[in-house]
Amino acid sequence: MHSLQHILRRAARSLWEHLYLNAMAALVIAAALLLLGVYLTVQFNLNAIVDTWDRDIHVSAYFHEDVSQDRRFVLRDQVAARPEVAQVRYVSPADAREWLLARVDDIGPVLDELGPDALPASLEISLVPTQATPDAIAAFAASLAGPDFDDIDYGREWIERFNAFLSLLQLLGAVLGALIGIAALFLVANTVYLIVYNRKDELEIQKLVGATPTFITAPFLLEGAAQGLLGSILALVGLWGVHRLLVVRLQDALQLGLAGELAFLPWSYLVGLFLLGVGLGVAASFLSVRRFLASAP
Repeated sequence: MHSLQHILRRAARSLWEHLYLNAMAALVIAAALLLLGVYLTVQFNLNAIVDTWDRDIHVSAYFHEDVSQDRRFVLRDQVAARPEVAQVRYVSPADAREWLLARVDDIGPVLDELGPDALPASLEISLVPTQATPDAIAAFAASLAGPDFDDIDYGREWIERFNAFLSLLQLLGAVLGALIGIAALFLVANTVYLIVYNRKDELEIQKLVGATPTFITAPFLLEGAAQGLLGSILALVGLWGVHRLLVVRLQDALQLGLAGELAFLPWSYLVGLFLLGVGLGVAASFLSVRRFLASAP
């Protein structure tokens, strides 16, 4: 109990005596967490948008002109019964014409010149979300190929390029997050090392009188936890401010309607950032003290 009281007193006194350096360490942690939080916010909302797009991905199967009306409905029912299919809608040539007229200006004269059979009948097939991957969509489209359909279209190139872009973005995010973490750990560790170095006489006396490395290190770990705690709070407040002042205003300015309102990070992410900040402060303090003890005579 006496040792614990001593450790707490030393940590509190050091925080006050080296207020500037401790504040700098907390600010470095806050800046690192804020950058990471902004990336996570972008990634979280991007994933939400992608999930929405995945639910909207569909396969268009265009009937051969020789396929009878009854055969088309039989094929529609067969496709609808497949487990990977969420919904099937039969689109007649007249429906396709109305759809095109509603979305493309001045297309009417062109369609009149081409005739009533210019647009083929088709099945518009929506897949379940678990089947909205490039490989699954390609396999499903291949299974539809046959004499009844002229063409199977699902925007293969667009889907593959978009998923490749997302994979690259996630890789870059992971690398960026790792670099931010390493840089923050390095900066905080060197800042804490200055605090340790300013107390070198005291620490050397503690070693001479037989203090264990654990007894010497413990107050600095508490200081690191305090730095991480303060840095985490500042980062979360700053992240909320960035979200309210920049992200939401950007959404309003660009009138984005891709996936509703851009969301703030859920509680699980916020708790993870908070714990990461505390852990970063403790780890930096531990490395700094161990570095000093290893170099001290």
